[in-house]
Amino acid sequence: MASNVLVRDIMSKDVKTVRNDTSVKEVVALMNKYDKDAILVEQSGKPTGIITVKDVLIRAVEHGMPLNAIIARMVYTNPLVTIDELATVEEAAKLMKHWKIKHLPIVDKNGCLIGMINDRDIVYSVPSLMSTMEEFCRTK
Repeated sequence: MASNVLVRDIMSKDVKTVRNDTSVKEVVALMNKYDKDAILVEQSGKPTGIITVKDVLIRAVEHGMPLNAIIARMVYTNPLVTIDELATVEEAAKLMKHWKIKHLPIVDKNGCLIGMINDRDIVYSVPSLMSTMEEFCRTK
């Protein structure tokens, strides 16, 4: 049953992060190098925002500025929606559906980043939540 699976059990621990002052050019290079479609921005071990491919296209490329002249905090999505590591995958799916997000950072009790899940992780790990995620995809 989905309610018994915790987000920490399916999260990716290989989360790539950058600082607030990292150039978007560096962010894109990191996305390419590690084949990631989202990079977290953190300050002192705590996530402050997220940059997705869509953020780069809409908030950076569209304005025509050189990517090395734009820093992470200028394009990241903030406030950042996170979830506690002890939450269930079902709770995560509902949160993602509510906020219409595809990536959800996982934090420990101190608010420090420990992992991330995305919509595909949920569908592959807990197939019983596929209808919830399908409904989420249709609302976009």
